[in-house]
Amino acid sequence: MIAIAVVASLVAYAWVMGYLGFQTAKTGQAVQIQSVSFKAPGDDGKRAVDIVYLQNVGDGTVKLIGGQCLYIDGLLDTGANPVKDSLPKGETTPINAASVQSFSPGDTVTIKVITQSGTYSEITKIVPEP
Repeated sequence: MIAIAVVASLVAYAWVMGYLGFQTAKTGQAVQIQSVSFKAPGDDGKRAVDIVYLQNVGDGTVKLIGGQCLYIDGLLDTGANPVKDSLPKGETTPINAASVQSFSPGDTVTIKVITQSGTYSEITKIVPEP
């Protein structure tokens, strides 16, 4: 019984330390969406997200993967292209959206940017009048 208790406690200790180590490594990373621009309205009067400006507000460098970092209203924009894929502390980069989703002025749009390590920033914007 004692051997089983010792082994179980060692397994629990290893799991907790591994989990805490993973979470601690991510705490220094933070990003923030600074602004969003919209394309000129099309013939139907609707507008699409054009450029999302992302700033690294954390302590370390964050990495972005083109086509895997930008979500517009919950849908992955696979054509999104960050100007910089590695963003040092304090720097801002534009992410060019390629989404064909368009929205009417006054609609709310949720934009989310996710880094390679899973750190993210999300913002909700109202589509402006032209």
